[in-house]
Amino acid sequence: MRPAAAIVFGCVLALAAGAARAAVLPDLIVAPAWLLAHRGEVHVLDVRAAQAHTAGHIPGAGNLPAGRLRAEADPARLPGLARLRALLEGAGVRAGRPVVVYDDGTMRDAARVFWVLELLGHPDVGVLSGGLDGWAAAGGPLERGATRPPRGRFVPAVRADRIATRVDVRLALDNPATLIVDARSPEAYAGRTSSGPRRGHIPGAVNVPYLAHLDAGGRLLDRSGLRRLYGAHLSGVRRVYVYCDRGRESAVAYLALRLLGVGVAVYHGGWGDWSRAPGVPVVTGREAGP
Repeated sequence: MRPAAAIVFGCVLALAAGAARAAVLPDLIVAPAWLLAHRGEVHVLDVRAAQAHTAGHIPGAGNLPAGRLRAEADPARLPGLARLRALLEGAGVRAGRPVVVYDDGTMRDAARVFWVLELLGHPDVGVLSGGLDGWAAAGGPLERGATRPPRGRFVPAVRADRIATRVDVRLALDNPATLIVDARSPEAYAGRTSSGPRRGHIPGAVNVPYLAHLDAGGRLLDRSGLRRLYGAHLSGVRRVYVYCDRGRESAVAYLALRLLGVGVAVYHGGWGDWSRAPGVPVVTGREAGP
């Protein structure tokens, strides 16, 4: 073999070996034990605040506080595509490497970043069960200080089926094949409290609060538990739109419905966008829930 050809062939083999070392995540929810065995094959993303990350994190994890993935003018919305790409690449995200996201165990921030990565077309994303506490309880090591992983390369390919607009939701009001899920508290749903200019909820929306998706230990229910939670609400449904106030609670509902294999999108802007819009209907009181 000629030297130049040998060099090229060697490079190809090296690339192939590198690709082979990249794991495929076993599920959308990743157990700490699996991550312990495969940590070198995935990119771990800590979405807690920088101070919490510095105090202790999974070794090698990049840090991208979930709050940075918000538009300055409206925390329920995302910043521009260029900004999102820069933030993700700066945290080491690459399209060809699976990403395991974790937070403090409350699921809301991890689920939000999970949704963002799926929205932008990342092919293999999961959420660590139990967050950092679950990792530590499983005997996972921690390291202190800031982590600066090599800059990633991630070219977004937006999936329009993962995001919904006010127009999408309004068109769905009279469509029996589409379900609207309000992931806010029962008080907000009924109109007793509100973060927006109006009180109440979108007509026909069912109330499945964020906390109802979690077990007594704060972990996301398993698939059988989630099926019981949603019950007959999913009968005959082909599409689900989820919303809340700032996109965190609805992201947990999004993750749960993804686990159930349901076609689901997050209503971008959520209740703030709906309640500010002139002419759209609002309902108060208790209609339906789990």
